[in-house]
Amino acid sequence: MKCNLSLILFFFLAMSFITVAQSDFKEGYIVNNRHERTNCLIKNTGNEESTNDFEYKLGNEPIEKISLSKIEEFGIDGELKCVRALIFVDVSKNHINSIQDTIMFWEEGHAYLKTLIEGELASLYSYHYEGQSLFFFSWEGGAIEPLVHKEYNVGTTPVGYQQILQVNTYQDQLKQHLSCENSKDAHKILYTKKDLVDYFINYHKCKNSDYQQFKGAHVKKGILLIKPGIHLNKNQLTIKDPIDAATKATFTNEHSVGFGLEAEYILPFNKYAWSFFAEANYLSYSSDRIALDDKQNPTLYDGYTIDYKSIDIPIGVSYGVNFNQKQRLYIKAAFVPHFILADSYIAFNESNKEIFSSASRFLAGIGYSFQNVGIEIRYYTPLNITQNILKRGSDFNQLSLRLSYSFQLMGERGVR
Repeated sequence: MKCNLSLILFFFLAMSFITVAQSDFKEGYIVNNRHERTNCLIKNTGNEESTNDFEYKLGNEPIEKISLSKIEEFGIDGELKCVRALIFVDVSKNHINSIQDTIMFWEEGHAYLKTLIEGELASLYSYHYEGQSLFFFSWEGGAIEPLVHKEYNVGTTPVGYQQILQVNTYQDQLKQHLSCENSKDAHKILYTKKDLVDYFINYHKCKNSDYQQFKGAHVKKGILLIKPGIHLNKNQLTIKDPIDAATKATFTNEHSVGFGLEAEYILPFNKYAWSFFAEANYLSYSSDRIALDDKQNPTLYDGYTIDYKSIDIPIGVSYGVNFNQKQRLYIKAAFVPHFILADSYIAFNESNKEIFSSASRFLAGIGYSFQNVGIEIRYYTPLNITQNILKRGSDFNQLSLRLSYSFQLMGERGVR
């Protein structure tokens, strides 16, 4: 029990460390209401798309939150630029019950907009509002205006399909103000960051005009990794005696080597912090030695033997921090169903062999990867693999060290 509590404490300490490390300061600047620029350190403490959760630090002074009322612009040179602007956001419903529901209601207010493309002729901005990305633009030095797009849910068809009505006014805005002979037809442009960024870039190229693309304009892709690995396992089984008052017998700790294959998909937001993974791992454990209190191999337990083989299928999530393009520290948790192989058994004497029952458990782990090589420690919750045997409940315990090598099949290179 003490070991389990230590592992749980270690797991939560690691999670706290990763959460702190996930957001780091970068060299940047702020511009105050007097239009004075000051170099400082900038940190994003929230959603990567949002502009509402930034902090800054001046030398050894305390950390301060970037406030709309005090700072009109902030950024990280070449990577990020956020400007304060008076904008209009549509707050009307997106479900149509009557013709009146198609009327847009605009709410006015100041907000920080993330600059995606800044050009001599036009600029493109984004704003994260209630879980969705809204886009704004300006041209020829004019005011910042919304690129108008709205989707209405108009109900369900008799066969169960959702009916969606789209208002794509932004396409007319692009055609009217930012058209060029060689640019893509505005009416083919989707209301996505990728399409809009590409359109603004092509427009400036068509006009032979200078522009700057900030890092936030890049459309990130998820990363798919395949990780063959080898497991160094420490296994032990404690089994209940049929007599309720009797002491539980414990098969000795044994080490085994397993192998497996993991598929991991790293999500392309929050600095590639989150991922989903699924594995298939081979596990074996065998012993014919019993420990009872301080006694080894008591005569009463002669003939006790276990030969256990299974394929575990962990399915779970991972959360980590990329220190740079080569190093990643992460924690993970998974639900672990398993399949017991047919030749597995437990014997209580030479003539009495029993099969195991399938069950599920959970795992928690912490790992570190450097380039393509990874190492992690895993703790598995106890597993009752003899619950099918009358009065023979058990606890199968496993601690594992996993070594793996990653092959990247898709996504940005250099992120592990």
